[in-house]
Amino acid sequence: MVKITFIGAGSLVFGKNLLTDLLMFPALQEDTILCLEDIHAERLDLMFRYVKKFKEDFFDDKDITIEKTTNQKKAIEDAKYVIDSIHVGGLDAFKIDVEIPYKYGVSQAVGDTIGPGGVFRFLRATSALKSILQDMQEIGYNANNDGVKPLLLNYANPMAMNTWYCNSIVPDSTLGLCHGVQGTAMILRSWAGVKPEDFSFLCAGINHMAWFLEVWYKNAEDPNSVWNDAYPLIKKKLKENPKLGENDKVRLDLMKAAGGYFMTEETRHTSEYVPYYRKLPDFLEKFQGSLTGKIEQAADYLTQVKMQGRFERSILRALKKQKLPYKKVATGEYAPFIINAMETNETFGFNGNVINKEASLITNLPKDCCVEVPIFADNHGLHPQGGIVLPTICQALCTSNIMVQKAAVEGVLEMNREKIYHAILLDPNTASMCSTTHIYEMVEEMFEAEAKWIPKF
Repeated sequence: MVKITFIGAGSLVFGKNLLTDLLMFPALQEDTILCLEDIHAERLDLMFRYVKKFKEDFFDDKDITIEKTTNQKKAIEDAKYVIDSIHVGGLDAFKIDVEIPYKYGVSQAVGDTIGPGGVFRFLRATSALKSILQDMQEIGYNANNDGVKPLLLNYANPMAMNTWYCNSIVPDSTLGLCHGVQGTAMILRSWAGVKPEDFSFLCAGINHMAWFLEVWYKNAEDPNSVWNDAYPLIKKKLKENPKLGENDKVRLDLMKAAGGYFMTEETRHTSEYVPYYRKLPDFLEKFQGSLTGKIEQAADYLTQVKMQGRFERSILRALKKQKLPYKKVATGEYAPFIINAMETNETFGFNGNVINKEASLITNLPKDCCVEVPIFADNHGLHPQGGIVLPTICQALCTSNIMVQKAAVEGVLEMNREKIYHAILLDPNTASMCSTTHIYEMVEEMFEAEAKWIPKF
C-alpha cells in the first residue's frame, strides 16, 4: 500500500493538476490511498468531489482510495509521500505583504520569493512546515523503523527558504518543486521553433533564479543532425519577431546584461530579485507586458482578488457534467513522475530544490544553501547532479538572493528577530529604494500587522 497525502489540497495553482495526474500512473493505481487535507473544509470538499469523480469516470476498476480530512495528523499517518502547497494567512496576509512595503517605496509585483513579502510569507509558513515534518517523523510511513522515511514534496513559496528551513530541521526530508524550469524551457523551445524531442538544456541556480547555461536543438529535417547551440537561433527569432518577447521584457533585458544567459522566472518576478528595474520612473512604460508580463505594484495580489470564486465555480460546473474531460497525458508537474520513479525504478530526470551540501552541487555558491539543480529519481531515492559552476555574473546575482534567504532561515532557527531585519536589509530591490532606518521601520510595522500569524516573534 502506498499512501500519498496532499496538505493544502484546495490549492488553486497545484491541486487539480497534481491530484488527477497521480491517478494516471499504472503503478499508482493499485493499493493506493490518496488523502486530501486542507483547513478550508468547503474547498477541500470541492476538490475531493472532483478527484473522486475523475477516478470514478476513468479508473473505477482500479484499487485507488480517495480520502479527505481537515485533520493533519490523520492525513499524514502512514503517508510515504506528503505534498504541500500552503499559504498561511491567505489573501489577508498577502495584502499586508505588498501594501506596507509600498508605503516605504518598495514596489513588488508578486512578493512571494525574497524581499519583504517573501520573507514574511516564509515566517508565516514555518510553524506549519515544522508541524508537518514532526508528524511525518512520528506517524508517517515506516516511522518507528530504520530505512526509508517519508518524503515531503514542497510546492509552497518562498520555495528556497521553505526547503532550506525544512532540511535544516530534518536533513534530507524535503524536496522543493516548482514549474519554473519546465515552463521556461517550453518558452525557449517555442521561440526556437523546434519539437520537444529536438530540444534539450542544462539549467541550474536557485529557485526563481536558475540559469539556462546550455540550450541545444537538432535540425528535425536532417536525420544526421548533431546537437547545436540554440541561443543564436533563439536570439535570431526574437530579433525577427520582437512580439515573441512581449511578456518578457525585463527577463530579456537581464539576459543581455548577464552574459546572454536566460533565467527561469518571468518578468514580474525577475524585476523583484535585482536592484535595476522597479526604481525607474519609466519602469511600467518601458517594461510592461500583458498576462504574466504585468509588473505594476501588487499585480499578483490584485489578480488573485479578481479571481476569487472563479476556481470554485469552475469546479462546480465540472461536477455537473455527466463525465469530466479525460487527460491523455499527465501535465508537466514533477511530483507524480517522481513518486512513480521511486515506486517503479523508472528513472525520471527533473530540476528540483535541494541542499548544496559542502558546495558540491553548484561549487561556486555557498555551501548548504538551497539550490535548484538537475536531479534523477529512482527507487534508491534522489540523485542530484553536482560539480556545476555558474558564470560569475549568474553566481553573483544568485548569491545576492541567497544571503536574504540565509539570514531569514537563521532568524527563524535562532528565533532572532534582528536577522529578519537583516534579511530584508540585504534584499536588492528593497535596498535600491530605502535607507536602513526606513527598512527597520517597515519591518517593525510588518511584524505588528502580521503578529497573529507569527506569534512566536
